[in-house]
Amino acid sequence: MNATARWFFVPISAVAVWYTVIFLGIGGIGVLDWMCPPDRMVSDVCTADWHAPAVDAWMLVCVAIAATGIVLVPSRMAPSHRFRVAAAAYATGAAFATWAAQHGTLWAPFCVAGVSGGAALWLVWRGAKSPSPSAMPC
Repeated sequence: MNATARWFFVPISAVAVWYTVIFLGIGGIGVLDWMCPPDRMVSDVCTADWHAPAVDAWMLVCVAIAATGIVLVPSRMAPSHRFRVAAAAYATGAAFATWAAQHGTLWAPFCVAGVSGGAALWLVWRGAKSPSPSAMPC
């Protein structure tokens, strides 16, 4: 794939990660609902003691996957300037997460996204610092 096409797909890859994780999250909540005992379902809402904490935990897992993927995937798609692409993705995600957290009670996902996205950014930075395998002596 040529460089122009790869640059074209950089933002598309971030959006693809976002939607993939949304569908993964919806599917996971569907599984949690399916696991709910029938006697604990009230008006199609699971009232089991374990359900709400499990949904919250699943949401945090999906946030971590999304933040990591949105930083890593576009940086891998970029033909050059991978750390800059990762930093731009992280900054964009941080701005969105800050906006979302200020308008509700989403501070736990905000922290999870910051840590997991930051870890992904660090991985890209470490990869940019290390020499390529072809440049290594035999």
